[in-house]
Amino acid sequence: MRLELITPTTGRVVKEVVLKGTVKLSDVVDAVFNELGVKMRYSDLEPYYLVVINGKQLEEGVRWDIIYLDDDDYVVIIPFASGG
Repeated sequence: MRLELITPTTGRVVKEVVLKGTVKLSDVVDAVFNELGVKMRYSDLEPYYLVVINGKQLEEGVRWDIIYLDDDDYVVIIPFASGG
């Protein structure tokens, strides 16, 4: 699977992740943070970030620990736009 993640801490990160079976989105994000040495968890992003999986946006408020991914998925995680 491919994960594209943009945060102020990490900048833009694009990772190819090999999954063994289906894996929770929350676990994938935590594993990427761990690999990067970033002291963050998926729950730090969950309320403030937009998730798009294979071109389809998750509804706001959907928990990441109930979304399952497999090797064919393409995931983009970006901050919600802030008004100003």
